Amino acid sequence: MTLEEKIKMLNDYAASWYSSSQADFIHEATFRAQGFGKFADLCKEEGEEELDEAKKCTERVLALGGQPVFGCVEQPIFCEIKDLLKDWDDGFKEFKGVEELEKVAASLTDDSITRKLVESFVECESEHRAWVAKHMGIIGRIGYENYLIEQMG
Repeated sequence: MTLEEKIKMLNDYAASWYSSSQADFIHEATFRAQGFGKFADLCKEEGEEELDEAKKCTERVLALGGQPVFGCVEQPIFCEIKDLLKDWDDGFKEFKGVEELEKVAASLTDDSITRKLVESFVECESEHRAWVAKHMGIIGRIGYENYLIEQMG
């Protein structure tokens, strides 16, 4: 991967994660207003994590001598927890984000710093995918209404 390709990739990741973090903070506010404080806290944590990932991408672009760019990736906003979880789950299946990040990390043989950064993204996305699958499984076992009761507080 050329230097220019790395910088573009990192800028693309940054734009995506800055946008996702904003959507997560909107979801936090939405679900907190509905009384689902536990789930709102989870959305806040996810938003903070994605914001941190975006910042790391921007910092790496600068360290590589590149120019950060402003970008926005349109994000859907949901008012139902089940719809947000389904969107996340579908995204993992459709875009194969973890697998794509693993391929990118493996291709960065000449840049251990960027490779380690991308590997940290693999770990975070893998954890998020497992978390979504766990919550989808809980809904499947106890039903959506009971799940919503669990998310209050």
